[in-house]
Amino acid sequence: MNLRNVITIWKKEIKDTIRDRRTLFSMVIIPILLMPVIMIGMFKLIESQTESQKEKAVKIAIANEDAAPQIAAAITQQGKVEVVKVDGDLQTAVAEEEVDAAIIIPADFQELVVSQKNAELELISKSTNLNSANVSAVVSVVISNYNKQLLGKRFGAQGINPEILSGVTVVNRDAATAKETSGYLLGLLIPLFIVIYSIAGGQYTAIDVSAGEKERKTLEALFLTPAKRIEIVLGKFLAVSTVSLTSIVLAISSLYISFTYIGDIGGSMSAGMGATGMDTSPFNFSVEPQAAILLFGVSIFLVLMFSAAILSISIYAKSFKEAESYISPAYMVVVLPIALINSMPTFEPALWHYAIPAVNAVLLFKEVLIGTYDMGHILMTFASLIIASIFAILIATKIYSKESVLFSS
Repeated sequence: MNLRNVITIWKKEIKDTIRDRRTLFSMVIIPILLMPVIMIGMFKLIESQTESQKEKAVKIAIANEDAAPQIAAAITQQGKVEVVKVDGDLQTAVAEEEVDAAIIIPADFQELVVSQKNAELELISKSTNLNSANVSAVVSVVISNYNKQLLGKRFGAQGINPEILSGVTVVNRDAATAKETSGYLLGLLIPLFIVIYSIAGGQYTAIDVSAGEKERKTLEALFLTPAKRIEIVLGKFLAVSTVSLTSIVLAISSLYISFTYIGDIGGSMSAGMGATGMDTSPFNFSVEPQAAILLFGVSIFLVLMFSAAILSISIYAKSFKEAESYISPAYMVVVLPIALINSMPTFEPALWHYAIPAVNAVLLFKEVLIGTYDMGHILMTFASLIIASIFAILIATKIYSKESVLFSS
């Protein structure tokens, strides 16, 4: 095998890729600009919505307000709260969003309190109205404070210290460091981006050097050159791999820089991830050198595997559009299980999961980004990806040796 021929074909395909605006757009413009803009826009939108919710006054209707003036006054004093008079049915008013929520105080509220019986306040809210959740929080705070005061008075009247009800308190402390929290966030995004661009980054180049050449009737001329079949295949394969790896580097670098550039992203993500109970501020988006090396090493083998795969699929197509229709289902088969795993925070992988190509890369990425280095998982992942890459390259070479596939019309 003449390595010079392989390099010549590789250079030729790379030049054609750079000249092709469509391929250049998918390889450079989208990774550098579009994805970071989407991510930053999402965080900023969460932040703006949170701030607007804080500034927006919620409307509450209170029935029998005179029965519990202390509670009604406390609700009114809770920030952006507007008490609205409703003449009609409160359930209907909340359903039609005339008010965000309604509170019904029993008419005998004072008698129940004096007789030390339980007094039930009914809160009518609407789950599809985001402001209703704010009202629930306001009411919870007010009732909690009222109960403390009420119990204090009752115990005081009997000469009992009310602190006996607070024998145990809970102080929350997050054992995860800021770096681990940031790594967790990066682990949700970066692995998926790497897998997506290891396929999509070189997709157009793979189609162009195979189905595109068949469509342009230039493949026959290429095989009449002194270059051997294996040299042609390797040259095309290296071109696709180069484009894919370049797309990954550009996409991840751009995304990473975007995260670290935005100084107030911690507040945005705290709002977006508050349901997880994680302490997301401040963020530390630094990546350890060994983690970066592992990410890049695994990415190389992912690129080799997927480049050979999409090159093999594309050569079966007779046109550019037909090749795209062939690759799309394969693309979904790879991305769907990875997206599913990414959406399962409680998923605990076993050792054999690290033998599944592509899936193992995502699992390993998530580990190393939070600072966990399991040699068993690392070795299993690399072994699996190396075997899969070699197998995919051999299949691509075998397919390119079949005249019936290369020159089908």
